[in-house]
Formats: sequence, C-alpha cells, structure tokens
Amino acid sequence: METSRKTQAIVLSHQDYRENDSLVGFYTLDYGKLSLIVRGSKKLQSKLAGHLEPFNFVDLMIISGKSRDYVGSAVLRESFLTLKDDLNSLYYAGQGLNWLNRLSEEGEADQEIFSLLLGYLSFFNNKKNQTLSQEEGEILFSFFMFKVLSKLGYKPQLQTCLNCAQKLKPGKNYFNLKNGGLICANCFKTIKEAEKIELLAISDNCIKLLRLLTDEETPTIPNLKIDKKLIKELSILTLGFLNYRF
Repeated sequence: METSRKTQAIVLSHQDYRENDSLVGFYTLDYGKLSLIVRGSKKLQSKLAGHLEPFNFVDLMIISGKSRDYVGSAVLRESFLTLKDDLNSLYYAGQGLNWLNRLSEEGEADQEIFSLLLGYLSFFNNKKNQTLSQEEGEILFSFFMFKVLSKLGYKPQLQTCLNCAQKLKPGKNYFNLKNGGLICANCFKTIKEAEKIELLAISDNCIKLLRLLTDEETPTIPNLKIDKKLIKELSILTLGFLNYRF
C-alpha cells in the first residue's frame, strides 16, 4: 500500500526524466532536499507542471515509490512573480538556489535553512516597482550563502589566525579559500609560494562585514550603507570560497 506525507517545499530544479515524466528537486521544510518524480508532467493536460517551476513555494504531497518517491500533489502557495520579472533578481535568486542545491545532502532536514531560503526569495519578490541593482544582488547573495554555509558547518574562522591561533590584528590579513578562515600577516610570510594561491588579501572592513553577516544575532540582512568597492571585494571572496572549496 502506498504511503504519503505532506510538507511545504520550494522548487529548486526541474529536468526531463523518461518519456513523459520529470525529476524535480525540492527543498522541503520537514525532509530537507528531495528529488522526486513527477509523473506525466510533460503531457499537455498535466495539472502539476505549472506549479512545479523553480522558485515556486508549494504545499507538497509525497508518495512513497518502490525505487523513487514521487509527487502526489502540489498546491501553489507563492510563485514569486515579481522576482521572476526582474533579470537581476532572477539571476541572484537563481544563484542562491543552485548553490543550496549543490551544497545540501539529500534528506537532511534543516528548518532554519528552509526559513532562510524562503526569506531570501521573499526579499527579492518584495521589491515591487523597483529594479534590483547589481550591488544589492551581490550583498544579498553573499549574506545568504554565508548563512547557509554556517548552518551546514562551514562557517569561516574570522576571529583568530588559522595557523597560529592568535587574535587577528588590523592590517594585512588573508582569507584562506581552501580552509575557510583568516591568515595573519606574520603567518603569510611562512607559507610556501605554491600554497599562496589559496589565499586572498582581505581588507579590515571586509572582515568586519563578514563577521556581521555570519553572526547568529544577524538573522536578516542589516540595513547598512556599503560602498561598491567593499561589496565587490565581498562578492569576489564569496564566489572564490564557494568555487575553491566546493
């Protein structure tokens, strides 16, 4: 006898699977990331297809199958149409979905990450009649990713040097893209040249901003005036860390 379970979910991805079916990735409130078959989704009369586009927030029924579980029903809660109508919002929100999909393990529930993802998409969607700037998108993406990384156990070490464990002093410090943390100027001098490719110079202001973004007491993006140069530095560091480490 088939068993079913219900949960809330956000659609992460959608791809063809067999002749008439699709394989849809979800991040769910109760079960974490799941990949589920949607039967008959490519048929013209399919009622599910329109509800299962990436970004959509749905009430999901999951049916247990012999080899793979599949979608029993999906009722749309929010389609984030405003987000989808703005190219910058679509790009940076999509980056967040893609990286969460890449970093998450199947079936590992984390309700805080689910809430973080829902809030991330809602922030883009709430900018009605306003075009998202590149700088806003970059700071939002960095905030979201460092929050997700922290929840998954990859929070960078930002208080002391990874090598000598001494408290960091203002001045010339470096971010270790491989290990996720800071290296002081003195330890940088002792590192082999071949290993310095893993290090990225980081300003004192960027360290302060990273500490703020990864602080558990900063649940939502702070309302700060950040200059474009600092935002660009943070963006390069965020993507560098993600691509080098993962």
